[in-house]
Amino acid sequence: MSYPPVPDQTKSSRERRLPLFWQGFVAGFLLLVLGSCGAVVALSGVNDLTLADLQNSNPAWTPPPMPTQPAFVEIATPEPEASTNEGRLQAGATATNVTNSLVNIRRTPGYLGKPQGDILAQMKPGESVTLLDGPEVADSLTWWFVRYQPNGQAIEGWVAESTASGVQILAPAP
Repeated sequence: MSYPPVPDQTKSSRERRLPLFWQGFVAGFLLLVLGSCGAVVALSGVNDLTLADLQNSNPAWTPPPMPTQPAFVEIATPEPEASTNEGRLQAGATATNVTNSLVNIRRTPGYLGKPQGDILAQMKPGESVTLLDGPEVADSLTWWFVRYQPNGQAIEGWVAESTASGVQILAPAP
């Protein structure tokens, strides 16, 4: 009677080296984790490390203190020129619409945020008005209180001397 061959009871050299590989891999991985997590530094006794220690004990930079009140800048306004009013608008004079478009005559000076009912009439190009009062500044424009008489009907209201973009609206009548 014959028996099947008995396998070799001894492990091959490859089988013996495999556990050593895994042991080395795990040990290397643990060293890497401990080193990257700072365990080596903590175990070495360096517990009180400050920024000043890293900067040669010089004080660290700090921002300057914030001012407690905002700074105000005073803007100098130019002195009005000492000249005659010739060629300029003045109360009591007659002025002409020098634009090529209709100009609004308003109940109150200003044009921003006004309802449609603030417009009393529209003056046609080339028509004239009598300046009754002014000037008054509103919405960064110079306004004149005028009397407009289309078809003999008198309408009194406010007209800007120029547009917000600087286009002249009223000029002294020739």
